[in-house]
Amino acid sequence: MDMANGGWYGTQEQWRVLEAPLLRVDALIERFASNNGLRLTKNDKDWPGRSLHWGDNPSCLIQIYLAGEDSLTWNLWLCCSQDRGHNRYWRKEFAIQEQQMDQFITDLPQLLENGFFQVESWRAAPEQLEFATTLTSLPDR
Repeated sequence: MDMANGGWYGTQEQWRVLEAPLLRVDALIERFASNNGLRLTKNDKDWPGRSLHWGDNPSCLIQIYLAGEDSLTWNLWLCCSQDRGHNRYWRKEFAIQEQQMDQFITDLPQLLENGFFQVESWRAAPEQLEFATTLTSLPDR
């Protein structure tokens, strides 16, 4: 039932159970994305989650994704990244970490709003982003 190499290997029923909490908040997330001009993607890498993307170098991301399969806990992750030459810089933090959806669902609109302003503040000061990794070039084909 695990996403071992970036894919879903469980049953459809298991997937429905895991994604069900997200379906409860989809309308709210879609409205937030629309109101703020953000691109919404769902279930990236075949894992239950919702991602809000905006900006281009620096790139911004707010992501709600399943943290614990057995406990049905979720993370709300904020990230701003910028590629400079062969290096990537970023700033990231968890607004929510390993909580069940019911623990934060009523606060989700405010959490998204606060997260958006937090990431925007990072985007406005890219010189404050920290080194994350060296990017490797893709081999020529």
